[in-house]
Amino acid sequence: MKLSLRHTFSASVEQIFAAHIDQEVREQACRESGALSYQVRVRTSADGTAQVEVERVMPATVPDYVRKFVGDTITVRQVEDWSAPDGGGARRATIRVSMPGQPVMMAGTAQLSPDTNGCVEQVTGDVKVAIPLLGRRVEPEIVKVLEAALRIEHRAAEDWVRSQR
Repeated sequence: MKLSLRHTFSASVEQIFAAHIDQEVREQACRESGALSYQVRVRTSADGTAQVEVERVMPATVPDYVRKFVGDTITVRQVEDWSAPDGGGARRATIRVSMPGQPVMMAGTAQLSPDTNGCVEQVTGDVKVAIPLLGRRVEPEIVKVLEAALRIEHRAAEDWVRSQR
């Protein structure tokens, strides 16, 4: 199932990128999302690239028919590999989301692009749940969880940029 989320920021690509790779911003997003526990790892390179890994244990706030498969908690592991800025100032990340112990994965991208009012982030991905007969029924619930987490990450990034001004 396709995931697509677009968010505009009244900040530059580099400001939002800095927020995305800030350890405290990502930890704040985990706390705001209701994570029972979390671990954030950020690695930056001299060439302007970065990798962010976020693993959080979340309460399973999904319908009962999904909870039967996942249990009372869901571990979500997200890995983002961010590029250096291109010639136009945009940055791109490949995103991989998995749920260890569950047949769930998402492969996608995030693009931070300059805009007249700041920048736009477009996140797209394909969510797959490999459960025969039920996978397609569960995928919309997983997309909802991932979109909610992305909205919280966007809000945490905006708050951080505002605090830096």
